[in-house]
Amino acid sequence: MPVTDSAVAHLYLLGHRYVAVIRIATGVPTLVVASWAAPAAPSARVAFAVLALATVWSAVYVRALLRGPGAAATLTDAVVLATLAASAPWSVPLDWLEHGRSWLLPFLSFACVGYQYYASRLLGGVAALLVLSGAIVGTAAALPARGSLDSLVTAAWSLVIALLARMLWELMLRGGRLADADAADAEAARAEQRAKARIRAARRAYDRTLHDTAATTLLWVGSGAEGISPALLAAQAERDLERLSWTSEPAMEVDLMQRLKAAIDLTAVRVELRGPRSLRLPSPVTVALADAAGEALVNVARHAEVGHCSVTVTSDGPGAGARVEVSDEGIGFDPAAVGPTRRGVRTSIVERVEEVGGRAAIRSRQGRGTTVSLEWPR
Repeated sequence: MPVTDSAVAHLYLLGHRYVAVIRIATGVPTLVVASWAAPAAPSARVAFAVLALATVWSAVYVRALLRGPGAAATLTDAVVLATLAASAPWSVPLDWLEHGRSWLLPFLSFACVGYQYYASRLLGGVAALLVLSGAIVGTAAALPARGSLDSLVTAAWSLVIALLARMLWELMLRGGRLADADAADAEAARAEQRAKARIRAARRAYDRTLHDTAATTLLWVGSGAEGISPALLAAQAERDLERLSWTSEPAMEVDLMQRLKAAIDLTAVRVELRGPRSLRLPSPVTVALADAAGEALVNVARHAEVGHCSVTVTSDGPGAGARVEVSDEGIGFDPAAVGPTRRGVRTSIVERVEEVGGRAAIRSRQGRGTTVSLEWPR
């Protein structure tokens, strides 16, 4: 059963609730009518016994429906209702059957319809067939030799009703899947627009950086740089290049593995790097992932109290996205307890990756280590 936040998942949730309402709405009047008719049944004791069983189990079944029933609950319900259906020769008054009436069949029919609104095709079909087979056998055995066949026809027709309910449910699911596909397309279009906006912002930042740093340094060199030592100029040029590296032309692709190795060389703990030999991504994405991973390595060195950790890089291949995980087996921490003033996680990791359209997640527990997951879906 789907668990994602989607139209299909919402349909299944509504299906569970709807079937629970059906069981209550049909079970209560059925119990009242059956209790009233039980003294006139061939065996009042059997009638009251199967009613008690059906009532107690229905309460358990409704509770299971609201929590999301598994196959075991559905099959158990089918067995209980099949037992109830087979009790017709003892629990339904004979004069009712002679006139084509039965308090059993409407209740059983609605139950079989309900199976179709949440169970799989196979499970819903097996459950309905089990219940209605019991109803047909029980009704046929209970019919007087010259009694009306209306109750038997109703029991057989209930199979058709269950089939129609399944067809309706499949149509609803198809509509839900189409709605989910449209929503995914719309989200992809919005993500593309956000990515284009980020690229434009990166280009503007690059232009500003070029004007404020490299152009100034070049002006010093062109003017003769009197009074400025060569060492100072070299240091200034090095800072310029470092600032320009993360605002390189957005259309360019940079090797993420090489950038990660550079970040690992600057950390104080031993790092095991696993991943492809090379993974080229757009420059802003590479810089964001590598710098966020570098901040995670800094946190390992400062807070994890371990001497080693691992960095794992995965990708579905050329043209796909990438995932970087930084894991340690250190003392861990409670992510929910990190205050808003702690910018290392919020700004240096989470926001940095989100700015290029990616996602960042930190999983940690006291004494269980920490895993920082950085993902960028192309």
